[in-house]
Amino acid sequence: MSRGTQNLVLLLVGLSTAVMLVKGTYLNYVKPGLLPWLAVAAAVLVTLGLVAIVRDLRSARDEHDHGDEHGHRHQPWLGWLLLIPIAMVAFVVPPALDASGAAAAPVSAPQRRAFPPLPAGDAPTVSLPEVVMRAAADSTNSLAGRSITLTGFTLHGSDQVDLARVVIVCCAADAQLARIHLTGPAAPSVADHPEDTWLQIEGQIVPGSSHAEDGFIPTMTVTSATPVDKPANTYAY
Repeated sequence: MSRGTQNLVLLLVGLSTAVMLVKGTYLNYVKPGLLPWLAVAAAVLVTLGLVAIVRDLRSARDEHDHGDEHGHRHQPWLGWLLLIPIAMVAFVVPPALDASGAAAAPVSAPQRRAFPPLPAGDAPTVSLPEVVMRAAADSTNSLAGRSITLTGFTLHGSDQVDLARVVIVCCAADAQLARIHLTGPAAPSVADHPEDTWLQIEGQIVPGSSHAEDGFIPTMTVTSATPVDKPANTYAY
């Protein structure tokens, strides 16, 4: 790969990153908290690429002025093909991971600890991953007897329907699937929805339903289920 191609690759990587930041598609790959670092990285890459290109153009002009030309100079065109996939990253955006692309959470006994109280209200909104963790590890049993509201997508099994969210800790490479089993009076209506339907459900976690034999997946008695629009950012954190 020629030096000029290397500089263009550097510049294009920075510009592609900047485009993803402006369009918000970087959220398909990493968590929102990494935005400042990505912005700095994009600025540094663009600056380095531009500086290198300008420097090489000046060097080429000086060589031309001094008559220092090589008649057999050639450009390895194959290196330019690297620019195609780099450019596509910015403009051809793959969808966010769903249940088929996320690994199941590792099954290990969590250390029990005291969680803070749930928000006040008749059915406060709680993130699905937090509910899974509370059901498995909360020593205060804060979920007992409390109605809560969850949002997630439907996930059909052989004999049951679950509500799930894809959780990422840092980036899509470490994505895991958090899920809860659904039962109760509104569960049949949930099962009627196609796979990957986004719902907002209300109900209560069944006490003692989170155990190692089932991968610490709790069961929720659902009293109501309402379809909602798929969020722009489908990941949970």
